[in-house]
Amino acid sequence: MEIILKPDSSLRLDDLPDPADRNAVAAFALTFNGYQHFGSFNAACDAAQASKRQTLVDLRNELFISFRGSNHRMDDEFLETYKELLPLFKEAIARDYGV
Repeated sequence: MEIILKPDSSLRLDDLPDPADRNAVAAFALTFNGYQHFGSFNAACDAAQASKRQTLVDLRNELFISFRGSNHRMDDEFLETYKELLPLFKEAIARDYGV
């Protein structure tokens, strides 16, 4: 699956996939590249493990790292992470971009 980056400012509530749609959630997870944003694998993992969950970057990175881990382990644990983060995504997008 290819990483197609999407800036925070372009995210809308309609961009948030249904948690039951594995492929859509995976594609959404790859709209952010934590390695690139934080400068390294270790920095992105450290930020995700901190679970700050205060900004869209925090949320997107946590989902990105969760997806990458699931991809490596060949499981779907990232879907549980997404379900947990979904209300926070909705709140952050509404708060930051009023949509």
